[in-house]
Amino acid sequence: MARTVLTGQSGSPGAGIGRLLWLGGPLNGAAHPAPRRLGRAAGHDAHGVDPAAEERRLLEALAVAAAELESLARETAERAGPDIGGIFEAQAMFARDPGIVEPAIAAIREGAAAEEAIDRVAAEQAEALAGVDDPYFRERAADLRDVGRRVLDRLMGRSQPDLHHRDGTPAILAAPDVDPSQVAGIRPGLVAGLALAAGAPNGHAAIVARALGIPLVLGLGAALHVGLDRRSVVIDGGAGRLIVDPDPDDRKAATNERPAMAAGAGAPASWSPGAPLPLGIRIEANVGSVAEAEQAAEAGADGIGLVRTELMFLGRTIAPGVNEQRALYRRILDAMGGRPVVFRTLDVGGDKPAGFEPGDPEANPALGVRGIRLGLRRPELLETQLRALLEAAAGRELRVLIPMVSTFEEVRQARTALDRAAAAARTAGADIATEVRFGVMIEVPAAALVVDSLAPEVDFFSIGTNDLVQYTIAADRTNAALADLATPDQPALLRLIGMVCRAAEQFGRPVGVCGEAAADPEIASLLAGLGVTELSVAPRSVARIRAAVATFDPETVRAAAAEALAAPTAARVREIARAGYARTAASVAEG
Repeated sequence: MARTVLTGQSGSPGAGIGRLLWLGGPLNGAAHPAPRRLGRAAGHDAHGVDPAAEERRLLEALAVAAAELESLARETAERAGPDIGGIFEAQAMFARDPGIVEPAIAAIREGAAAEEAIDRVAAEQAEALAGVDDPYFRERAADLRDVGRRVLDRLMGRSQPDLHHRDGTPAILAAPDVDPSQVAGIRPGLVAGLALAAGAPNGHAAIVARALGIPLVLGLGAALHVGLDRRSVVIDGGAGRLIVDPDPDDRKAATNERPAMAAGAGAPASWSPGAPLPLGIRIEANVGSVAEAEQAAEAGADGIGLVRTELMFLGRTIAPGVNEQRALYRRILDAMGGRPVVFRTLDVGGDKPAGFEPGDPEANPALGVRGIRLGLRRPELLETQLRALLEAAAGRELRVLIPMVSTFEEVRQARTALDRAAAAARTAGADIATEVRFGVMIEVPAAALVVDSLAPEVDFFSIGTNDLVQYTIAADRTNAALADLATPDQPALLRLIGMVCRAAEQFGRPVGVCGEAAADPEIASLLAGLGVTELSVAPRSVARIRAAVATFDPETVRAAAAEALAAPTAARVREIARAGYARTAASVAEG
């Protein structure tokens, strides 16, 4: 067939070769009902369900799941080799493991529905495995969660598409759209990329894909359709292209994708990696996984400005416990070798629904119970995480960042929760962090407007430009049709950032930016001129932004920022940013 190139937007860089697997959709894990959790009385639950019947349902679902997985293991082993087949063989063993089956049956006899029993037992056993600091056990934890989801789907009468080809050929998954939790469930060994008809680069599905290193192309529109199912494709996430029926040159280019820019590439000759940057700016990384933390360290990041902790737990139906969280956070701290790491507490809600927090349907989730609002309404969820963070950082400094802050009262209440978590850890005899730095995110205009009141209560600020522009401009960040509005060069956004920087300076509080704006050299020059001292970007962008910042001339970027604050339009802001960045780069080159 003729080679065809579909062009969309870059969602996550990287290239992959495989066969397209059409999933239909949109995939939406949040739309599924939560597992039944029923009380019982006199041998029956409140709805008259017989425990013996629940036990039979569970055993039948486990047997079917085991048989499906054993068949899949044989098929993939024959076609793709024993390593791929071994993934499903291990899962089949879990479905028959007495260590899983017997506790689930016991839970039913104690009053749980079959759905709740397998959901809870699989989560508890997986957490125990994930809490062991060993890669083998972490892989088995992922397998066990997959088995739990498979059995739960069968019990609840819902079907999920296989996110792989049964013959083991790498799949390029294709769908109209996808939830972040669905992306989190992808097994990289079986999937080489993801192509979507819709989606936005600043949406959380794209952020999860970048965290997992999955190439992603967005916004392909009607050109991506079911008629392409099972066609040979090459995906180029960096260029935003999907090539159908690629030629040999396309395949070679995907195989030999150019490595990331080396540290310091493009910087002036007088500058060397590790040298202080103009205006004392630090280049840090945004991460959502241990792998990304390792990439950040290799890229020479000065630290991690944002750990998106919620991305590690999407797709779960049971909230993660202390042991699993502690082990994961410790690995991230270890990866950075003593460089500062900022952990944002769980920020679920909006386009990041959490299966373990189904809640009531909200007409507008982006304006609903998310971030610290959820944490304060579910104190056990927030304090479990804070305790895990405190224990993970035992003997070290801990930096905690609170998301979606709108009011002074929320800051005070979050600090109180941190104190309670520390007390709980000490009562349990655990060692905790020797020093805690407490920060808040500025992503709601209300917080920016009262930042002078918040500053005495916190140690640092982090501006999330993706959400701040969304709420300031009233433009959904996930709506591709509004992408021209949700941009970092909006005058209103710059004025809010300037307000935050001025108030923070009065109290000696550093200000970082962890949104996509930090990765734009032209906008970054304005941020530096406004007083931002930390730019946190994706690991792959660390070297590029460090090289750009090395060219900043303090007087030039401050003058450009002052001019931009008076600009009436986004187009004019961009003109000023472009001209200022060009001038500062030229002045450094001449010097």
